Amino acid sequence: MQLLTLLIALAVVGDTAMALAPKILVLGGTGFIGSTVSRIAVDSGCEVTSLSRRGTPSPDSDPLPGVNFLKGDATDPAVVRQVINDGKCDYDGVVHAVGMLFAGSLNRFASGSGSVPDPGTTYDKITRQTAFAATAALDALAQGGSQQRPFVFISAAEAKWGFDGIFEGSPVGFLHDYLVAKRAVEDELLNNKPSLRGVVLRPSLVWTKRRPGALLPVAAFQIGSRLGLPFIDRPVHVETLASAAVEALFDSSVRGVQDWRGMEKLAGSYKANKARGAAGGTDGSIAEL
Repeated sequence: MQLLTLLIALAVVGDTAMALAPKILVLGGTGFIGSTVSRIAVDSGCEVTSLSRRGTPSPDSDPLPGVNFLKGDATDPAVVRQVINDGKCDYDGVVHAVGMLFAGSLNRFASGSGSVPDPGTTYDKITRQTAFAATAALDALAQGGSQQRPFVFISAAEAKWGFDGIFEGSPVGFLHDYLVAKRAVEDELLNNKPSLRGVVLRPSLVWTKRRPGALLPVAAFQIGSRLGLPFIDRPVHVETLASAAVEALFDSSVRGVQDWRGMEKLAGSYKANKARGAAGGTDGSIAEL
């Protein structure tokens, strides 16, 4: 009888622990940034679902154990609604990591995952439409709840441009459409979705030592940023960006736009919380979701 009681108690504890694990959806979870966010979120005790065109990671990518991979077109609002409204996955938060730097085959060289957009893909379609669909679906799900649900959007920085809100004076032509789409999402998330706690991360170049081809421009951007040169902002390591995204999900006090300084602060908080958890202390961040 005592053994049976113990087994029942253990089962209840296990079910409770599973119920308490935050459920996170990462849009673009097999990409360069999204896969890093997914890995760090799993390491933090989250149940992570990734939605991407690819579905599962490419064979030459690092494995992502513990991630539920879904294959689907995030530019289709119906697909996004179906995923977010899935009754088995009441998502506690969403990270939007869908994006492209170049609208064509050149994106293969700029993308950390080597992805190539489909023909006819535009910045508006890949950025604004996917994010609008996701914010609308999560906002509808969150309405009537006791607290706002976090939505973290991976945006992009511009440094010391001083141009109007539509970036007509952007120093590089393609950046006009790129930034207009990003800022449209920011405005929608921060000003028109009251049921969501919007967090916007604005990195410049995102880098890792595993992409040696990017190290030279990263060094140039580092120097240019320190010198205060126009059009230059400090690069952000992909681990810093991803850790900041996960910490922003956990910390209910975080909202609004975060530049590289905010991302480094969030990443530092994430590491401190992980260290406390490893030492047997309480990880205060994850308990907030």
